[in-house]
Amino acid sequence: MQSDQELNEWFARTVEEGRLSMYRVARGMVRTDADAEDAVSAATLSAFEHLGRIRSQEALPGYLMRCVINACRAILRRQKREIATEELEEVAPAALAETPAWMYVHQLPEKYRLPILLRYAENMPLREVSRILRLPKGTVASRCSRGLEILRKQMIKEGSGDE
Repeated sequence: MQSDQELNEWFARTVEEGRLSMYRVARGMVRTDADAEDAVSAATLSAFEHLGRIRSQEALPGYLMRCVINACRAILRRQKREIATEELEEVAPAALAETPAWMYVHQLPEKYRLPILLRYAENMPLREVSRILRLPKGTVASRCSRGLEILRKQMIKEGSGDE
């Protein structure tokens, strides 16, 4: 049995090790760096408050990622209420904008964007993505495949349409 001090130190180390990944996923879902930082902070707090639910140390990184996704969805719901009809300009996440393909990923619907971000940007195995998103492994694989096909078509369309 770990002492509270040991448990807190373990939690802090795990959060610090996964912070960049959590931020990248959050930034892929929300529109601004500030919102991504808010989502990571809210997720960290939520995970700490529910630390007793974690069954093993290996489960914490996935649980943190799930909390980030939930925090991002809450931010997006709030923004949708606040900006009901106003159209916001889509901006590619700064961390992913280094390559043109990632600019298109940000424009995908969430059901395709999340599996692609977790699978390819974070290099997670399908099984882990499936666990985090609470979807069957086959569903995650097909969403990745469909999302990549949408990206391919969009890139071809934009590549030939402007010239």
